[in-house]
Amino acid sequence: MIDDSPPFPSRTAPFRARLLATDIDAVIFDLDGTLVDSLGGITAALNEALVADGLSPVTPERVRTIVGDGPRSLCLRAAGFDDGDPRRVDRLVGDFLGRYAAEPVRGTVPYPGVHEVLEALTPRPFAVCTNKGRRVAELVLESFGILPRLRTLVAEDDLPVRKPDPRPLLLAAERLGVSPPRILVVGDGVQDVAAARAAGMRSCALLQGYTLRDALLAAGPDFVLERIDELPDALRGS
Repeated sequence: MIDDSPPFPSRTAPFRARLLATDIDAVIFDLDGTLVDSLGGITAALNEALVADGLSPVTPERVRTIVGDGPRSLCLRAAGFDDGDPRRVDRLVGDFLGRYAAEPVRGTVPYPGVHEVLEALTPRPFAVCTNKGRRVAELVLESFGILPRLRTLVAEDDLPVRKPDPRPLLLAAERLGVSPPRILVVGDGVQDVAAARAAGMRSCALLQGYTLRDALLAAGPDFVLERIDELPDALRGS
């Protein structure tokens, strides 16, 4: 009997299914909430900037719900005002980024098994595509020994758009030299799922990160895992 079932589930039931290693030639990872848990460091730097500007600090639980769309969106949401006073927003964003860059790994740890995952998925090439700025992303990735293992990094300031726009992922694919349908995008956000779909790539959503479970499942990922350390076994079809 021939098994002609698809290796990925339909988007109406994106829970667990076979993820065939032969379907995947490269992997693009998100950073925050995927490779590293940086919520503590982001919250600390953000609150220092908010308080310095006379604004109220926010809880880590609040940051968890507003992170992922780049530093400007994060600061706007945390401050509770719109973009109507660009000088004030610019000051707040600049202060936050300066504080965060000064201590990029404060309150940040790699998720368990990250290095083992990269080792198990070798020799496939890897990329990171993040809505975080390049300088801080490189500092974080270098601090945890991940940067040397990457073929490329696409960060917020590489393009005028960010995820969920597909162009950052397509730029990463071009640099990897791999066709989009042969790439798996692994991330914890609805931005990752939407960008992967628009780029013609497969998406694997991680429930370990910052997005509420129901919201992430509703985004319709092709595949879902609880934690990143489950990825090698999923690719082996076990």
